[in-house]
Amino acid sequence: MKTIINYLDDLKEKYGSDYKTAKLLKTGTGAISTIRSRSQCGDETAIKIADLLGIDRTEVLIAAAIARSEGEVKKSWETISKMSGIAASVALVGVLTLGNSSIGADLELIHSTTKSVYYVKLYQRLYTPRLDIG
Repeated sequence: MKTIINYLDDLKEKYGSDYKTAKLLKTGTGAISTIRSRSQCGDETAIKIADLLGIDRTEVLIAAAIARSEGEVKKSWETISKMSGIAASVALVGVLTLGNSSIGADLELIHSTTKSVYYVKLYQRLYTPRLDIG
């Protein structure tokens, strides 16, 4: 799962600087620095970030919630994140196998779903225990 910092980096890459990003978010560069130093932001800012990046708001909102949480709450948000990735994978299979090709597939849904599948697989690779046989 990407962090809020990753999303800010994506905005910086897309728009050229944190200064331009701050202007688009209708905030100051100090607020961007604070988000970067604390690795946290509010839900309203998360929604603005998602909209500027043209991605699903839920993805960034979950990342913001994970960053602000601790302990069991954080674990619960991480589970929700994982489950949303699994649900997106199922949706992709449905679109690809059951979709009506005359109507056409929603490319944005497929793009978002593909990214979710990637994050689920990455999460599984990073957090699945491996046996050291040697």
